[in-house]
Amino acid sequence: MSVISDKNLHGIPMKPYDMVREGLFVFGGVLVVVVVLAVFWGFPGKKYGPLTIQEVAEKAPVAFLQRTASYFSGTSRLQTYGPPYTDNYNHAQHIGPFCPNCWVGVIYPLNAKVDFVMQPLEQIAALNPVISKYLDTYRSADKRQRAEWDRAYLSALHHAKVVAGKVVLPKGDFGPVPVLMNAMLSFARTGLLEAALTYNTDPSMAPYVTNYTWPLLYLGGPIMNTVAGHFDEKGGEWGMSHMAGPYPGAWWLWPYTFLYQIPAIGNSPNGDLIAFVIFVVMLFTAILLPVIPGLRRIPYVIPIYKIIWRDWYAKYPTGDSSKPARRES
Repeated sequence: MSVISDKNLHGIPMKPYDMVREGLFVFGGVLVVVVVLAVFWGFPGKKYGPLTIQEVAEKAPVAFLQRTASYFSGTSRLQTYGPPYTDNYNHAQHIGPFCPNCWVGVIYPLNAKVDFVMQPLEQIAALNPVISKYLDTYRSADKRQRAEWDRAYLSALHHAKVVAGKVVLPKGDFGPVPVLMNAMLSFARTGLLEAALTYNTDPSMAPYVTNYTWPLLYLGGPIMNTVAGHFDEKGGEWGMSHMAGPYPGAWWLWPYTFLYQIPAIGNSPNGDLIAFVIFVVMLFTAILLPVIPGLRRIPYVIPIYKIIWRDWYAKYPTGDSSKPARRES
């Protein structure tokens, strides 16, 4: 070091430190831990790609129809979610008067029935006169009749069976709803529903639309939860880091997602906001730790540093290099 450095660091304890060696030790240790954990808890199958609407429609048609029918009937939670999608401010997540979503407002206006089902059906009807006829029949019915058809169809789906790729319902008065829902199912199986939802997000930007909010929301809720359970990726199974593939998941999100494993937070309708506030408080506490009275005294109360520098404190108990330990004569 330079003369100035020697002068400035006089009296400050120094130890030789081989950064390359330490780095190799850390890398080797982490490598061993990762390999061992992968052997016991690694994903057993091949890499699983992103979940798509097309895949759900092909492999779980009843689940797809249940989700689609919930949007069609206006009974999905998205219909009254609140900001930033709908203007149901009473349903916005809040902690007392603290309601960030209310301040931001509706920045992604969404009518689940129209945006997720009616618009795609209109696009199908433009090319298929049969679907156009059934869609007109549904629209011309009064509100009470439409609600009865929707309820009957949703109820029948609980007893539906898949035969040769077709969804078979028990007998009932469903009006034109089964035909319309089967049209959505066929549309999804071709992969076009995802494209239609993406396009409908912002038609003015076509063909350069890169906002995939609608397709992601479409599969949210029960479908995502079922898929996560199939691959042992729920919160109780460390799902955030249990990636469906050969690589570790987003382990850096552990502190945040851990909060959702606390029932009072995970089951709360305001859980997202509660977790966010707690995480922000923890983050700023860590950042401001050196200036927070009381907390900044923790190293003095729990002097772990004396264990790390034990050879120095064996020679200089007070930490002052000018006051070495007395030797017994």
